[in-house]
Amino acid sequence: MSIDSIFASYKYFRRVENELRVDLTFRPHIEAEARRWVESQTPGEWQNTTFVRVVIHVRRTDYNSRQHERDGWPMPTADYFHRAMSFFADCLPRVLFVVVSDDPVWCRSNIRAAKVVYSSGHSPVVDLAIASLCDHAIITLGTFGWWVAWFANGITVTQKDLPRNGSALSTRLYRADHYKPEWIGL
Repeated sequence: MSIDSIFASYKYFRRVENELRVDLTFRPHIEAEARRWVESQTPGEWQNTTFVRVVIHVRRTDYNSRQHERDGWPMPTADYFHRAMSFFADCLPRVLFVVVSDDPVWCRSNIRAAKVVYSSGHSPVVDLAIASLCDHAIITLGTFGWWVAWFANGITVTQKDLPRNGSALSTRLYRADHYKPEWIGL
């Protein structure tokens, strides 16, 4: 017997989420590294003002294959990120976008705005700690993106209608369980 599914659901621990937020903390050296980096990226003119950080998670490297496309994994586009960034920029006066990705070269070429910083060279756990220091999230499909949104714990924008209906992935990932109802699909 084998189980072929993706068991990523907010429903598994929604009743204990507050306790989990207390228990799931980063080791002090990891949080310190993340905090130092985030603070070093804050624009000088914003040092003593109120602003919002929005983490952008971009998963691309393993999506970039025909097999993943056939399976129903969506390749995120620059247009998706620009629309999601506009969503936040239109609502908030000062937004700093913080990009974490497995493809920083693509991000620097395709995700651009006046206030964007790119995490590069950090371990995945430091990138998660960076996400935890942000207020909101823009994510791509996948477990890491899901946890980025959970740690940011604010408004989350995700790709709409994923996985693609009728795809092999849609039989393994139940959309209504994976996506929190309050997440915004664009």
